[in-house]
Amino acid sequence: MFSKSLQYNLLSLINIAISFVFIIFLGRKFGAGSDTDVYFVSIAIVGYLGILAQCVWGAMSPYYSKLKVENLHLASKLYSVLLNNVIIISFIEILLYFLITNKFRVISPEKKEFLDIFIYYLVLQSVILFNKSLLNLEKHFAIFYLVDIFITSINLIVLLFFSKGNIIIIAYSTIIAAILAVMWQLYLVFFKLNYKYKLSLSQKEMPGIYRNSIKMNIGLLLYGVKDIILISVFTSFGNGIYSLFNYANKFSVALFQITNAPIVNIYVAKLNEVVANKKFYEVKGLRRSVLVQTMILLVIGFTVLYFVLPYVLGLFFKGKFSLEEIKEIQHIFSYMAVFYFVVAINNPYSRAISIFKLFNYNLFVNFIFFSLICLSYLIFKVYKLNYIDMLLLFSLAQFVSLVLYAIKNRLFLKRKEALNIC
Repeated sequence: MFSKSLQYNLLSLINIAISFVFIIFLGRKFGAGSDTDVYFVSIAIVGYLGILAQCVWGAMSPYYSKLKVENLHLASKLYSVLLNNVIIISFIEILLYFLITNKFRVISPEKKEFLDIFIYYLVLQSVILFNKSLLNLEKHFAIFYLVDIFITSINLIVLLFFSKGNIIIIAYSTIIAAILAVMWQLYLVFFKLNYKYKLSLSQKEMPGIYRNSIKMNIGLLLYGVKDIILISVFTSFGNGIYSLFNYANKFSVALFQITNAPIVNIYVAKLNEVVANKKFYEVKGLRRSVLVQTMILLVIGFTVLYFVLPYVLGLFFKGKFSLEEIKEIQHIFSYMAVFYFVVAINNPYSRAISIFKLFNYNLFVNFIFFSLICLSYLIFKVYKLNYIDMLLLFSLAQFVSLVLYAIKNRLFLKRKEALNIC
């Protein structure tokens, strides 16, 4: 497991490196201002809307894994049914977006100009995420990173040679690159896995998948409110502040993905197999391995990056970011490191809850998290707190989620062990 993780760590590192080169040149070309704010806000909004599309397939992995063992033909048909549903839901969201934004001024005109184009990325992003999940279950782990590497590379080329100071061109390039990426994924599914496409919208397993996916993704929608609140918090301090947060967050996410994502992707695939074969006694060992690897790597990584960050930022953004802006990015980064460290510890527990099909409990935990961050936002408004205080409150809310997931994991496995003994 560890040797495979190292291979995919390298791909993850390449993916993050290219993403970083892109945002570096984005910062060099546009600085920290309204243009970069528009880009980062649009990414956050489309990402949040994409959670709705996951309501038709988010809980599919245990059902798909079971069908793969019992009936390969039905597993193939399930893929087509879910793919069709994802596309339909995504286009309905796009239609609703235009109906709402054309009737009400919910976003500023400069942001709407970019988002009116970028919103079409929603359907492509939804299909890409769905295909990633299925191909990951089929142990095509590299595709998880290669798709993102491809899309970011296209955006980087466009930014360097064709943008001419116009941020809107990035919206077009993202859509074109995503179309090509989807075609590549579909080739793997239909020609490598030899699945047959079915023009169908329903299957016997669908009520259970819908029901549990909705439960799970309502939880994600509640959890994702934090990103919308962060937009409100940081943009309230003026143009460019939300961009500074995003640059700090990019460094945090980069390190988090390099050290955590490859290990967790393999863990999820193995855990699905373990649960499908009812070998619950192996769960603790798998989780322990993930936690030891990610905690060691994150502590070392975040510590080193914190101290070198000012030099890296000065080298990359000299002339576009002031010394004060660079120090503020470092300051925000230190608090984001705390948040993502808690998230990394939480991941093996929260992923297991979904694979155990404990979707009601997942919804409960995310509702608690949602309540805590809404309370935090209320405190922020009433007491006029700094955005750093808000980040601390978010980390506290994430820690509460960790405790709740860990307790449920322990109780669930203890019950399974007792049943096996009996």
